[in-house]
Amino acid sequence: MFHLLSVLLLTLLASTEALTSNKIDLERIGVASTAHPLATQAADDMYRLGGNSVDAAIAASFVLSVVEPTMSGLGGRALAIIRSEEGNFYGYNGMTEIPKSFVKSADMPAFGYSTVATPGLVAMLGAMHQKHGSLPFAELVKPAIRQAEGGFAVLPGEAARQNSKIQQITLDVGMTKSFLQSDGTTFEAGQILKQPALAMTLRQIAQEGSDAFYRGEIARLISEDMASNGGYITSQDLEDYRVLPGRYISIPYRDHIVHTLAAPGGGGLVAKALMLLDLYDLSNLQDQHWALLVSQALGISIESMTDNYYEKDLIKLVDKQWAIQQSKRIYLPAPEQATKISKQVLRKPNLTDWVGYAGAHTSHLVTEDCSGLTVSMTQTLGPIFGAKVATPKLGFTYAATMGGYLRTGPQEPGARPRTAIAPVIVTKDSKVVLALGSAGGIKIPSAIVQVVSRYIDQKKTLADSLSAPRVHPSAIIDNNNKRVVRLMAFDAEMSNPGWTGDDLSFWRSTGFEVTEVTTAASFGRVHLIANDQGRLLGATDPDWEGTASPQAVCKDR
Repeated sequence: MFHLLSVLLLTLLASTEALTSNKIDLERIGVASTAHPLATQAADDMYRLGGNSVDAAIAASFVLSVVEPTMSGLGGRALAIIRSEEGNFYGYNGMTEIPKSFVKSADMPAFGYSTVATPGLVAMLGAMHQKHGSLPFAELVKPAIRQAEGGFAVLPGEAARQNSKIQQITLDVGMTKSFLQSDGTTFEAGQILKQPALAMTLRQIAQEGSDAFYRGEIARLISEDMASNGGYITSQDLEDYRVLPGRYISIPYRDHIVHTLAAPGGGGLVAKALMLLDLYDLSNLQDQHWALLVSQALGISIESMTDNYYEKDLIKLVDKQWAIQQSKRIYLPAPEQATKISKQVLRKPNLTDWVGYAGAHTSHLVTEDCSGLTVSMTQTLGPIFGAKVATPKLGFTYAATMGGYLRTGPQEPGARPRTAIAPVIVTKDSKVVLALGSAGGIKIPSAIVQVVSRYIDQKKTLADSLSAPRVHPSAIIDNNNKRVVRLMAFDAEMSNPGWTGDDLSFWRSTGFEVTEVTTAASFGRVHLIANDQGRLLGATDPDWEGTASPQAVCKDR
């Protein structure tokens, strides 16, 4: 713990540079919650400059691309949902798009240039700024340029992930140049990582705007690198890329409204699981039964992707009749079968799984200011370091899209394959109550649904809603690239605080197969902001390295 605190202190000290001279007197009051302290600080800096929550989100996003390059970056994809000051909702689809010349083959690799699709993050940030931003775009990129150029102290999680892929890093010139030291090792926790090539790329984007990524020198370098290494992206693919409207959906949940984005995002999975839970009274349901209900609702939701991959009919997607019909498949033991809740928790080593499984590497951020302008945004490369290739003169890693990673759906030219990322905003009486999302692959919808239910149904505090143990249905991808879900089997979080021995005994005695997972941060990493009667409260999952701004008190709200 002391080592982690020391590294966090070094990280913050490395960022202490005076704000630009054009600071205005009237500061905007707002809050951010992100996966890295430097990203949260960048958002707070934008508020101090008078920027709004969209400015804060964009600045944080760019910084995350620098300080968490294993998780997200300029070569990746993203989704965002924004609630305007007037209460309108806007969705942004910045997902990677499969190039027009792509040809699918049976022996596609899991990483490399042939898995790279046209990036969407930078274009999405530009579109968000054009519609909602207030500060100059160049101002929003400055914190990221500072971190790339001057360097930052690598946090333990990032160090572990980079080291886990050292063999793949050495296979690519661009990756080696950006992420290996002169002796061929990756950077350890606390060491200062500088990225001069990325700093130059960011500087060009700051000077010329987001279009600089898709036209001109950056686009030329991308297309030439792809052509030289078996990639499919051409200059035409880059020039033709457009940010699409996010496919906005909303559902009632209790006396709230949940707003999110359907395919290619995972908001439909969140919506379906909550629609199933909404059929039950969870306010007094014992945790042992709550876990069984939640796991099965999530399992049915995840299973639905097989038959409804594109979610073309949004009206049908949120039809309550679907939930009523599917609820017949849910099995709950009789309430009197519940065992007494033990006060003794099974204590396991509280070791954080910094590396995790292939699909778990993503970053979520949320921002909200006192005007009500709210952003929930998720960005990702897919697996650690995505495709594990980087154009040497540009300094960023590309996301993996085609090939082995997103293999459960068709991989067609021009398509934007779906993932589980699911930015969410929850309102009540037309006011934002929660803005949240998660990292963690297919466990993203799972984590979101459980935090929402803990907070709304069980009336837990933010801290308890985030720290309470979670479950996740047993779901695998078979040899035919089909997702198989077993409703009577699930994983249980056993890291501190974890489920009890009584819980495990009860579940198993009623016919459920339970796998105990002891490593921390294995059930999604949620970042959220809650509005509690005019107080903006940011919070993060306690078993990760993210931070939130201090609470903000909004007057006349």
